Amino acid sequence: MLTPSLPLTPDTARHLSLLRTLGEAELSPLSRWQWLGWDASSRYLLSVQKQGGVSLRWWDLHAETPQPYLAKSIPGCIAAWFLPGSQRLLTVTVRGTLQTWSVSDGQLLSSVETGGSVSHAYLSPDGTRLLLVASVGRVMLWDLERRWLVWRKEDPGQLHGCALSPDGAYAAVGAAEEQQDSNTRATLLLWDARTGRRVTTQAFGARRIWAVAFTPSGEHLVAANSSGGLLFLALPALETVRSLRAPASHAIHLEFNPEGSLLAASPDTSAFVVIDLRDGQHVFAYSDLDDQQGSTANFSPDGRFVAWGMDDGKVGIWGVKPRP
Repeated sequence: MLTPSLPLTPDTARHLSLLRTLGEAELSPLSRWQWLGWDASSRYLLSVQKQGGVSLRWWDLHAETPQPYLAKSIPGCIAAWFLPGSQRLLTVTVRGTLQTWSVSDGQLLSSVETGGSVSHAYLSPDGTRLLLVASVGRVMLWDLERRWLVWRKEDPGQLHGCALSPDGAYAAVGAAEEQQDSNTRATLLLWDARTGRRVTTQAFGARRIWAVAFTPSGEHLVAANSSGGLLFLALPALETVRSLRAPASHAIHLEFNPEGSLLAASPDTSAFVVIDLRDGQHVFAYSDLDDQQGSTANFSPDGRFVAWGMDDGKVGIWGVKPRP
């Protein structure tokens, strides 16, 4: 069982501590990256290991054991989510294969090929649409209920993180646009998510946009650039309205807590930070000092915990213990 935790706010997050670790230590000679995800009830937690160890594991946090509830070996798996309102989870592979699995017994329920490679993916909050990006310059929006492609765009340049707005209106992708001098220029691409019409293309004074995330209110898009900045951008023009300091190394994953008062930023090193959005201060930071490892940092939907993948393949859960 998880230790009780206070709701995470800009004030309580200063007192985060490691409450529980999941899984067994798995030494690996390879660099390790973990993609984490909670189910809507904050009871289940999954991890995708892109290198080293079993590729997909999930835990029932009501159980006492640190052992996974189930584990699956899925070659090329890059991301996974629990699908809302069901006992299913969705996986995406680098070859563009989408599969659903039973949470209770791990049985394969469905499989479909999207017809293109995938480097980044984002599931809509209602679990019905999936934004798929190939780093070579391809963006696809997939309808999971109908199992068909809604739209597909080819775009020159190197594409990175992607996101869908909470209301389903916009699809955003960070990019590195090739320049004549062999350098790249940070660029943000914004589409109408329903039609695939390009809404805005905005360039910035950096080489890349690594990660993007819409604020829970849907008012702004946040972009992490290669210069160490977190840019808050107004929609749909993508004009910069605020800039915050990112972690020491550039952030490659961003996630807000449900209330939108905190932002967890994960750099490409073994660390994560929690940022108070009132003043931009880093109220909590953790690192295991292993530069061959990284992970997403994910707030639980109930707003009480944050999970992060550790250098030995374990998953840590942080919270704030209530005072006696």
